[in-house]
Amino acid sequence: QKSVSEKMSGPSISTRGGAVPVSAMRKLTPLCQQAIRDGKKVVKLNIGQPDILTPEPFWQAVKEFPEREPTLAYAPSKGRPELLSALSAYYKQQNIPVEESEICVSVGGCEAILITLMAICDAGDEVLVVEPYYSNYAGCAHMAGISFGVITTDSSNGYALPSRAEIEAQITPKTRAIMYASPGNPTGTVYTREEVQMLVDLANKHNMFVIGDEVYREFAYGDTESVSVLHVEGSEQCGIIVDSVSKRYSACGARIGAIVSHNAEFMTAAVRLATVRLSAPALDQVAIAACIASPDIAAYTEGVISEYKVRRDTLVECVKNMEGASCNVPGGAFYAVVKIDGVDTEQFCKYLLEEFSHEGETVMLSPLAGFYKTPGYGENEVRIAYVLNADRLKHGMHLMELAIAAFRKKTAEA
Repeated sequence: QKSVSEKMSGPSISTRGGAVPVSAMRKLTPLCQQAIRDGKKVVKLNIGQPDILTPEPFWQAVKEFPEREPTLAYAPSKGRPELLSALSAYYKQQNIPVEESEICVSVGGCEAILITLMAICDAGDEVLVVEPYYSNYAGCAHMAGISFGVITTDSSNGYALPSRAEIEAQITPKTRAIMYASPGNPTGTVYTREEVQMLVDLANKHNMFVIGDEVYREFAYGDTESVSVLHVEGSEQCGIIVDSVSKRYSACGARIGAIVSHNAEFMTAAVRLATVRLSAPALDQVAIAACIASPDIAAYTEGVISEYKVRRDTLVECVKNMEGASCNVPGGAFYAVVKIDGVDTEQFCKYLLEEFSHEGETVMLSPLAGFYKTPGYGENEVRIAYVLNADRLKHGMHLMELAIAAFRKKTAEA
């Protein structure tokens, strides 16, 4: 009879599988699930899952689909014709004139990033990424077998890009692209036209690509307009948009994104990679095409933008009144980075789920260290997603304020 240790032995997993970074937004999910099993209610401000209703045309298209196509078949790898047509029209409305041949539908924004990285990089190559960054960039890079160099930004100047000389100093012979998000996740920063132009100019000088993560394109609330990488001069061959409909139409579960570029060779490679997974979800493509084509979508979008601005202002006011906490006013997206003086936020976010409770409730946040590559950065910061209505958001921020006081007392007594 085999011993316990012999029964436990077996094939080992890959280095890749064992070392892929866990999403900073989801790594505390097991603690959240346990808190819920223990009877706590959790206000979730850790992840970009809005409570905004998905547009009615989405559901109507799903309801009507069987009448036209009783079999749910594969979609073309590049995307269903009605969605490619709708996306081309949408981008033209955004002053991004692209043809259907310059678009590839992806399975959400993360697959758009992964396919893009695999299309432009070989194993061992490098991409320069503006940090703090959407934490799943790191997982996509790891899966693609490439490394990150970083362009570090911080709150002292509103997360503006460093000078051209500072960025250029980070470029190596292995650097294949610069990747950034605007409006940004997690900072809410909206880069100026001059900043985007600088990145494109650098890319052209060094024969690289520029990848613009433009998932939050519509959500810009201040004086700085949301500028696409394909808006600026010289982006014709180096510019790549990675996009998603998840937040634009509050359809995170639909898993539909897009890769967009004028570079025909790149698009051929991207579509070739897309054929490996056969197709993005066909029914979701039909539903999103209906949303884009709806005559009511402009009013829907305008209402959503107004709602997020109210939520942004609500969060900033709550932080302003919170002792020992501070944040910049986000210019876009629906995230804010909040600094909590003297608090190890990795431990604090665990404490929220494992120990803290006020009248049976707690709040879930994302520690910001997971959005940086540089060690030591983000250790006293959290990312807050203002995805809940203003009243619920205020409640979550109140719980956070109570928890900070309790955590400080606990650590002082330790």
